[in-house]
Amino acid sequence: MNILPGVILAAGAGSRFAGGNKLLLPWRDRPLICHALQAALNSRLAPILLVVGYQGERLLAALESLRDDPKLEVLHNQRWCSGRASSVRLAIGALPTEAHGALFLLGDMPLMSSHLIDLVRENFLRSEARICFPVYQGHKGHPVAFSRELLGELARLRGDRSGWGLAQRYWSEALKIPLQNGATQLDVDTEEDYRRLLEPQ
Repeated sequence: MNILPGVILAAGAGSRFAGGNKLLLPWRDRPLICHALQAALNSRLAPILLVVGYQGERLLAALESLRDDPKLEVLHNQRWCSGRASSVRLAIGALPTEAHGALFLLGDMPLMSSHLIDLVRENFLRSEARICFPVYQGHKGHPVAFSRELLGELARLRGDRSGWGLAQRYWSEALKIPLQNGATQLDVDTEEDYRRLLEPQ
């Protein structure tokens, strides 16, 4: 069973970012959300479930031609204001029944690469691990793959809790992929993060 869907969480209002909807900020002539989504669509994940909520219609309008990709499925989280866990539960409920599990990504990580996504996917599917993620300088990174047997625990999360708690719980048995470069791990949570993204590479 080698079907591994991708889930992109993009429903929150980004309360730590004071400059408007961060996922719509421009970078390299495209809205921020387009970069993470493009990386997922270019990977071997299928399908790609994009969970939107806050300003969902504006977000979808900004995706331009990516909306027409046959791998993409859009999920509208009407309860996005209750926290990230509601998006996780919505996505889990929409997974194909034959899926091995799910690989979760964040919509505010524009430097994410399809290469890293596929690296996590391939290592996860070749192993019997229940959870798999990259590690940079000793810290858990993204994306994170969860096996089907852990989806029930994920679905019981509430509020803004995410899979980080499960990663801590299963840290010793997790399949960890070391990264030599942490560039892909930049997530735009604050205006300072966005300024760092805009700095010449």
